[in-house]
Amino acid sequence: MRDQVYYRTALVCTMFLASFVLYVCCHILWRRTTRLISALPISVGVSYILGVTCTVLSALTALHLAGIRIPINWSIVVAQAFEPTIVLIAWSSLYFGIKHYVTVQEQRSRLLASEATARQAQLQALHYQLQPHFLFNTLNAISSLVVSKQPELATEMIAKLAGLMRTTLSFPESHAVTLRDEIAVTEEYLSIEQVRFGPRLAVSLSISSKAYDAQVPRFLLQPLVENSIRHGFARRPNGGEIAIKASVVEGQLWIEIENDRSESPLQSNEEGHGLGLANTRTRLEKLYGDTGSITVSTAQKNRFLVSIRFPFTTEFLIASQGTGE
Repeated sequence: MRDQVYYRTALVCTMFLASFVLYVCCHILWRRTTRLISALPISVGVSYILGVTCTVLSALTALHLAGIRIPINWSIVVAQAFEPTIVLIAWSSLYFGIKHYVTVQEQRSRLLASEATARQAQLQALHYQLQPHFLFNTLNAISSLVVSKQPELATEMIAKLAGLMRTTLSFPESHAVTLRDEIAVTEEYLSIEQVRFGPRLAVSLSISSKAYDAQVPRFLLQPLVENSIRHGFARRPNGGEIAIKASVVEGQLWIEIENDRSESPLQSNEEGHGLGLANTRTRLEKLYGDTGSITVSTAQKNRFLVSIRFPFTTEFLIASQGTGE
């Protein structure tokens, strides 16, 4: 009877120590984002090995404390290892279950936050387009075209303005679109501004074919392009260029918006702390965590550069940055 008490006590202690070893194994599998279909068999195998080890150590401890000197029957050890193995398997299943539940809750929180920021971006884009100076200048350009007897171009301008407003006001269930669609909306806006500024505004696009299919947050580019015009290009007497580039590098989507900036130090500060930049930075943090970023810098030849980085995907995923701790 005493040897059974010793055995049970030793088994509980060794299983407690084995749980730490199993935790390290499960934690490594989780951090490596191993699929559950592969992680579970591995954890079962490790649990069995630890179960056998616990059984052997407990049996040796019980025999030593009871003063019994008999050889270990390995067939009995293998049979008795079933009990600690089941306990350890249940422990590893509980670990993965809790981790999965926490991840799902984080994804749900990010989804709700991203929907809120997407609606905020929609309102911001609409706010920019309904500003008196934008509508006044656009309508004035249309009026000038009518006066100069260019009805076809005036009609095209009205259609572009209507299309831009329609795109902004329409809000599909998904808050993500392809970069191709986002570029198309941005081009609609720029085409209107090109009529306003004429040859003063030069636009260049350099988008890789793979980047076009990337999923991006809706209304990502337009506020940044509007910032480029309002705080930089529009204040230059000789105008300038806005360049939009996008490519996929090592699984990351790289987007760059570069424009000629005003030489005024005060206006340059406005560029770095604009509302559009702040909102975009917040959206990227909520959607991608540490894997998304936006930086501003001064490029060569007195040009202002906004660089955006986040994981490339053709299927928009909220929690794409991994499973975490």
